[in-house]
Amino acid sequence: MTGIVGWLNAALTGLFGLVLFPFRLLDPFWALLFVSCATGVLMLWIFGKISDQATIKKVRDRIRGNLLGVRIFGDDIGLLFRLQGRILADTGRYLKHALVPMIVTIVPVLAILVQMNLHFGFRPLEPGERTTVKVAMRDAEALARGVTLEVGDGLVVETPGVPAPDLHEIVWRVRAEKPGRHAIVVKAGSDEVAKDVAVGGSWGRISTLRTGRSLSEMLLYPGEKPIGPDVAVRAVEVDHPPLRLEALGFGLDWLIFFFVVSIAFGFLMKKPLGIEI
Repeated sequence: MTGIVGWLNAALTGLFGLVLFPFRLLDPFWALLFVSCATGVLMLWIFGKISDQATIKKVRDRIRGNLLGVRIFGDDIGLLFRLQGRILADTGRYLKHALVPMIVTIVPVLAILVQMNLHFGFRPLEPGERTTVKVAMRDAEALARGVTLEVGDGLVVETPGVPAPDLHEIVWRVRAEKPGRHAIVVKAGSDEVAKDVAVGGSWGRISTLRTGRSLSEMLLYPGEKPIGPDVAVRAVEVDHPPLRLEALGFGLDWLIFFFVVSIAFGFLMKKPLGIEI
């Protein structure tokens, strides 16, 4: 399973990297804006292809007509209740036809969200900046047998590993020294697990966790190859600071911005694309 997940993660990460490549020299806001708008169009297109557009249009037209009737004949209590009953029934029919396309649309959106977090969630460490490296072992015995951390000349290990036996974890403090992509190597007996650490440079793909703990975690952190099930090390986590995004001098939360812009742009494009939602 880890091999399949690794292949899928590598393919999606490579594809997302190609999409973002033209924006590498620009402020990350413009890449975020482009992906958000493109996602809105993608969601709209998928919904239009999967849903029964003719039926949805008929149901929506009936709802609009009955709502107009409520406004016109609001003083006729009997007719008002009948119109409201029709609106309620048509709303149920609309949900019936729209629910499955909406669920299918969520799948690619989740994949995009994972990649967005990989590229817009965190920034590289700065030279001189300190961080922690946390290693999770499969069991207490693996931790007791001894775990070491090795780094290249771009990083410096400042403290001995501090174990937490109850959690099967051990933590080191590390200082960034030189810009570049550096590898740290965790050794536990005959097992070795490498982890990428980004120092200096602009925004881009920042992997904070290399893991093999669960399928969901491996899919949520696609930046590096998953750790195999027969390795004593379950996960290696490097704490990277969050990437600061700004527009007109105001800070942005990438997730909120993504949802607002993608949904708004999708609604904006529904008439040009001729899609009923």
